[in-house]
Amino acid sequence: MTTNAALENIYARRSVRAYADQLVSEEMINEILKAGTFAPTGMNRQPLRFAIVTNRELMLRWSDLCKAWNVNFFKQQQVGADPTKAEALGRYIRMLSEPSNNIFHAAPLLVLVYAAPGPGTPMEDACLAAENMMLAARAMGLGSCWIGFAKPIPMIPEISTKIGAPADLQLVAPLVFGHPKGEFPKGARKEPVVLNRLD
Repeated sequence: MTTNAALENIYARRSVRAYADQLVSEEMINEILKAGTFAPTGMNRQPLRFAIVTNRELMLRWSDLCKAWNVNFFKQQQVGADPTKAEALGRYIRMLSEPSNNIFHAAPLLVLVYAAPGPGTPMEDACLAAENMMLAARAMGLGSCWIGFAKPIPMIPEISTKIGAPADLQLVAPLVFGHPKGEFPKGARKEPVVLNRLD
């Protein structure tokens, strides 16, 4: 096992889906955002934009709106789908139809990472920033999770109007952060799959 602090932090990061009832300090929020801005960006364009949400009542409402949007979308995708895909979509629908399911996992902080349009690699840049932010959170003892079910946010007027992001921005990474409830989750990773090696 490595004794390199940076590598240990990378290996220890996991998606956290249970958070303690404890706020994330402003200092920590600033460090998370700063870590995102230090990610590499194509042609150094730095196309990142952030929205910060700490209002838990608002997040709970947004969770319900996102769940409803996703359920409707997945039901449409089921039409004509092969049985394997239809069953997978059915699992999502059942999970998202559960009233107690909060897609943000009751986390105290939601950060939406947007990419500004233009040349270069804005989408990739935002993904790199998101990983930096999650690693920074882990280094500070915080948990994080990328919330894929929150991707419809720009398409839900009640949410997008509240956020006020310009229409040309693209939401790339909806991330939650907070103090983990209990121990950090553990999980094994597969060995690297090397397709070829040309020495």
